[in-house]
Amino acid sequence: MRNRVAMIPTVRVISYTQDGEKLVAASSKRSLSSKDVSEIFERMDDEEVEVWIRETLKRGHLSPWEHCIYTFEVICSRVCSHQLVRHRIASYTQLSQRYNERLLEPKETKYWLEISERVLSGDKEALAEVGRAFYLGDPDWPEDLRIRMASEYARSVAKYWELRGKGLSREDARYILPQAVATKIVVTMNAREILHFLGLRMCTHAQTEIRIVAWKLRNELVRIHPRLFKYAGPYCLLDNNLVSKEPLSLEDLVEGRAGVSIDRCRELVPREGIRNCILSSLKLYLSAL
Repeated sequence: MRNRVAMIPTVRVISYTQDGEKLVAASSKRSLSSKDVSEIFERMDDEEVEVWIRETLKRGHLSPWEHCIYTFEVICSRVCSHQLVRHRIASYTQLSQRYNERLLEPKETKYWLEISERVLSGDKEALAEVGRAFYLGDPDWPEDLRIRMASEYARSVAKYWELRGKGLSREDARYILPQAVATKIVVTMNAREILHFLGLRMCTHAQTEIRIVAWKLRNELVRIHPRLFKYAGPYCLLDNNLVSKEPLSLEDLVEGRAGVSIDRCRELVPREGIRNCILSSLKLYLSAL
């Protein structure tokens, strides 16, 4: 059973291009029409927006997606944030570890050593205390493994406060903290970069935590701009859409209404196994809700 007191990565979209779908569609039509772009934009109805978004995928013409911008906040571990910032076509502002209030509330070293022992004894409140500050691992990890890791995390916080008590500064004492420590980061990406991010990170080959972040981000974006992001998903879906006569939505694929036409994905999963692979990744996301 999954440990519900463990920290779960969260994603929240805080700002976005309001007419993003129409802007992508009008920008796509711009490349084939001599009309003024404002005229193209104003005259587009919802049906035409859908047509031109699909055209960007059918023609592999994704530069129009770059005009649509999204800003979102992610709360996750430092491990996950360091994977996130490898996506270079983006802007990032991260909470300094020196000012992470989840760990910087002064506590005696003895307190965290006691927390460690209580975790080992099965105390759920103690585990929750650690789980508010650290990512406790894959939902599929055995319970005893998460408990042992939580105990060690508490001991690292005890050592942190011991070092602080000896006069070491925040920026130096933090070296003792594990990479599982929680952080907050604000991210701005354009829609094309998000397609790339989701393509890599929703895949079963992505590490567990950032995979959960990617699925949560897509879920947020589908609510905001469904015409764009219903076609977003792991790279098997995007690669399929770039070579198919008509693009396929992730929902159609997951629910079995249509299948992919590519022979295999980038990770060499054959056509007949792609849907099950995506379902496996989806199951992990659903387990983290």
